[in-house]
Amino acid sequence: MKNILFVRSTPYNEDLNGYNVQGVGVAKAFCRLGYNCDYLNYTSKEERIVDLCEINGNKARAIYMKRIRFFRTGICTGALKKEFLDNYDVVICREYNQLMTHLFAKKHSNTSMYSGPYWNMFMLPFMSGVYDALYNRKMNKELKCKFVKSQMAKEFLEAKGYTDLVDVGVGLDTTRFEGVECSESTQKIVDYMKANRCILYVGKLDANKNIQFVIDVFAKVKKEEPDVKLILIGKSKQSWQKQLMGKKNESFYNELIEKVPEDVRNSIWHIQRVENPQLQFVYSNAKAFILPSIHEIFGMVMLEAMYFGAPVITSRNGGSSTLIKSEKYGQSYAEYDTEKWAQGILKYLNDEEYTTEVVNNCKANIRENYTWDIICKKMIDHIEK
Repeated sequence: MKNILFVRSTPYNEDLNGYNVQGVGVAKAFCRLGYNCDYLNYTSKEERIVDLCEINGNKARAIYMKRIRFFRTGICTGALKKEFLDNYDVVICREYNQLMTHLFAKKHSNTSMYSGPYWNMFMLPFMSGVYDALYNRKMNKELKCKFVKSQMAKEFLEAKGYTDLVDVGVGLDTTRFEGVECSESTQKIVDYMKANRCILYVGKLDANKNIQFVIDVFAKVKKEEPDVKLILIGKSKQSWQKQLMGKKNESFYNELIEKVPEDVRNSIWHIQRVENPQLQFVYSNAKAFILPSIHEIFGMVMLEAMYFGAPVITSRNGGSSTLIKSEKYGQSYAEYDTEKWAQGILKYLNDEEYTTEVVNNCKANIRENYTWDIICKKMIDHIEK
C-alpha cells in the first residue's frame, strides 16, 4: 500500500489557505508517514494540481477537479474513472451522506469513510430519509473501514444502522504554526491582551455560533469582574434567508452590538480576521476561550486553543464530546445557561491552580493524541488489518 486518495466529498470550492484545512493536514501527515497522498477537492473553475509537500520521495498534492453540483451534494465523474482510481491503493472519503462516498465505495474495493456531522448537515430534511433508505445498508457493507470524528458522530451513525465504527477524532496540523513570527498587527492584539484579562472567541459571527449568547455571558462576567474584555475574531455572516431579504453580512454583528449596554460594548473588540498561523500568539494570552456553537462538527479552533494554552468553555459538540471527558480538560455544557457559563469563566479567571491544571492537561492530550500524524496512523493501522 503506497498511494492514498483523500476525498473532500462536499461539492463546494475550498481555499487551501483557509483556517486549518483538514484535507491539507491529512495529506501532509500521510506523506510524513511514508505514503503518497492526493487530496481531491472540487472546483467550478480551472482543474489544477497543487503540490503541498515532498518528504523522502513521498508527495502530498491537492487535486482540483470539475464537479456537477445539485442542492448540497454533487458528482465528479472524472474521479470515478478507472484510469484515475487505478492510481490509488486506498480511498478515504469524508462524510457518509455525500453521493461521492457511495460512488467511490462501489468503484474502488478499498474505500473507507471518515465522517463528522452528527446531524443531517448537508441534506434537505426530506432528502435525508430517502438517501438513508437507498444507500446506508449498501455502504455499511461496501466500506472497508468506517471512521468518525467524534463520539456524537458515532452515536448518530449507529442509530442509522452503521456497524464497526471507529472514533479516531480530528487532528491538528501543527506544522502550520512552525517558524512563524508574530506580525505587527497581531502584536497589537497581544499587547492588548497582556494589558487586560481577555475572553476570546474565534470563528464566524453567525446564529449557529451563538454570538448573542457569547455577549450575554460576557455581560454577566463583567458584572463580577468589571476589568475583563472580550475579543471576537471572525467575519459577520447572515443566514442565506436573511441575505435573500437583503441583509448584508456586516449587519448581523452590527444589529447585535447596537442592543448591548455601552459599558459592555466598549469592552468588546471585534477583529475581522487574523491569519491562522498568527492565532498561536493570541490563544496563548487568552484567560478563557469560549465556543457555544449550536452545531459544531468538531471545532478546529477548540483544538488550536487547547494546544496553545487557552482554557476552553464550550457547548456539547463533536469536539467537546471527545476532548473534554471531565473538568480536568475544560468545561462543557449541554444547556445554554448564562449564569452557569459565567461562573465557569469566573473559575478560570480566579482559580489559578485549576486553570493551570486544565491548560497542562489539554496541551498534553492534543500533543499525544490529536495531531494529524497520530490520527492518520490510526486510520492506516485499521485499514491494513
